[in-house]
Amino acid sequence: MQIKPSPKNHNGLLKYIFSYIKYKFESLFTYGLIFIIPLLIIITIFITLLFSIIYYYTETSEHYEDALWATFTRVLDPCAAAEDEGLKHRIISGIVILCGLVIIAILIGAIVTFMDEKLNELKKGHTTVVEKNHTVILGWSLKIFDILNELIIANESQRNPSIVILTRKDRTEIQYMIKNKITNLKNTRIIYRNGDPMSINDLNKLSLNQSRSIIILTSETNPNPDIQIIKTVLAIRNNPRRTNIHFHIVAEIKQRIYLEAAMIAGGDETLFVYTDEIIARIIAQSCRQSGLTIILATLLSFENDEIYFKYENKLVGKTFYDALFSYRKCSVIGLMFSDGTVKLCPQLDTIININDQIIVIAEDDDKIILSPDHLRQHHPTNFLSQQILERTVKTIERNLILGWNSRAALIAKELDTYVAHGSELHILINSKKIIDFITKELTNELKEQKIFIYFGSLTNKYDLEKFNFFSYRYIIILANEDDNIIEEVDAECLICLLYLQNILDKSNQKKTFSIITEMIDIRNRQLVNTICADDFIVSPNLLSKYLSQLSENRNIKKVYDILLTAGGPEIYLCLASIFVPLGISISYYQIVQEILKYHCLPIGYRLMKYSHDETRSFGIVLNPDKQQNIIFSQNDKIIILVDNSMSSVPIEGNIKYKFPNTQSQTKRSVF
Repeated sequence: MQIKPSPKNHNGLLKYIFSYIKYKFESLFTYGLIFIIPLLIIITIFITLLFSIIYYYTETSEHYEDALWATFTRVLDPCAAAEDEGLKHRIISGIVILCGLVIIAILIGAIVTFMDEKLNELKKGHTTVVEKNHTVILGWSLKIFDILNELIIANESQRNPSIVILTRKDRTEIQYMIKNKITNLKNTRIIYRNGDPMSINDLNKLSLNQSRSIIILTSETNPNPDIQIIKTVLAIRNNPRRTNIHFHIVAEIKQRIYLEAAMIAGGDETLFVYTDEIIARIIAQSCRQSGLTIILATLLSFENDEIYFKYENKLVGKTFYDALFSYRKCSVIGLMFSDGTVKLCPQLDTIININDQIIVIAEDDDKIILSPDHLRQHHPTNFLSQQILERTVKTIERNLILGWNSRAALIAKELDTYVAHGSELHILINSKKIIDFITKELTNELKEQKIFIYFGSLTNKYDLEKFNFFSYRYIIILANEDDNIIEEVDAECLICLLYLQNILDKSNQKKTFSIITEMIDIRNRQLVNTICADDFIVSPNLLSKYLSQLSENRNIKKVYDILLTAGGPEIYLCLASIFVPLGISISYYQIVQEILKYHCLPIGYRLMKYSHDETRSFGIVLNPDKQQNIIFSQNDKIIILVDNSMSSVPIEGNIKYKFPNTQSQTKRSVF
């Protein structure tokens, strides 16, 4: 029996074929102009050929070429039919014109849609970057504004410099925020891209293989940003499209437990900055040396004199002592040997070899110029201090920490390296969870200090009045940024300072202790200057400058690792009266000669009459001209670099005095 297809099955087949053709046609339309323009060209050719034949056979045109041209012009220009005569001719022209209008309308609509999509894509920052020798910043945090400011200054001597930012934030939003914070980009172009720093596809849009350096920032909203940092580093280094380039990556790490895994992931291409440890070291050292934070902020900024490395062929075979006097406007502080080892304050008779680099503080790299008389022999000056001082051992101290944050435990450990056994550390906090951590863990990790805990708030005057502040040597006020917004954090520190100032005023006693305050927003620094704080540490600003320096020269990390580690070479501010006579004009060249006798290197001085004047850098002058004459007054200080393992220099606050015969002189010795 033969089965005939039913009309129902036949209709279903036609419906399927129609749906399939429609689907394919719509799929082709998704290609945009790539499909639409060729389609419109084909339709235009078809209409032109069809109606040119109609024109020709209706005897509207005598020659087919004329009919073809007449049809084509009417498709593109309706005015071409203005002089047509006869009803038949006008009807044909009207149909051609309508077809042409439809084609033109579709073409214009497709172009407008394409341009709109492209503009939206550009606004969202999804296009590929084609740059060379640019700096790439991955991620977003408030430190990005200070980093951009520093990089803009560093790029002034570069040709056509650019910075590329990749973040998940909306491009329009970050562009507005940066323009609002940074008004002068100078010669630097900032390129914004939207995407995931952990995505290889998004990273491929940044021309990483041609970049000069890559900075990876930790997210301030992610509770565990270090995992994202590690994954981003892996995405950069294991990208299938990477070339043989050796990447220069600088990244933040918030928790030490991830540091080892991060270093494995980053290899020798990545410098990781354990941010909390850096700030903890700076705070601990600032307790010992008032003004240190200003010195570090100055050295870390591209706007001021900074640290450079330079090969100096003319000094090969000379001693480090010769190098010290070879530059008029640079301060030599050390050497980087051919194996990459950095030595600050090396022995004066150290020979400079062919691949060694001089480490100097200079205004700019093009200012590192040998003096014309750099080969001349130098001899010590006759200026000698009347007091010869010897450093004593560590002393027992009582210090106070007001507040708590993620760096507090590290600060306590750093302080432990500077004090003698039997010292006390008093802490005021308002969290029972933190108290449990201190009693169970931190107490067991401190060898020299005994911890005393007080429950209370740094913004409660009643809690503050319980302390006898004059029994402490250093008071550290910490910004609790863990749960609060920046303005609230800084406001708490300012309120605490106001209460301390009020307590001091009511006591009618001279302040015998130093106050070190941590701030988050650098704009609040001026408010701190008007209160009783001796030093302030704007931690995000310092970290931003440090990351910027590392992105330009990876060897900078070796220098600051040494400077910020207890027991090695450190920066000190010593009374000028220890080294030179007061009230007498003396050249900086003579100061250098005099201080060398104490096995240390001068890098500047501080005039205390400007200690509260921000426009004069709080009285601090780094890397002065050696021919400059200076008159020191009482309490003025000389900034020196001291190797604690070798130097016999007196350190203020930790010295004992000896008064030898005034005729005795100190002979120049080597480190």
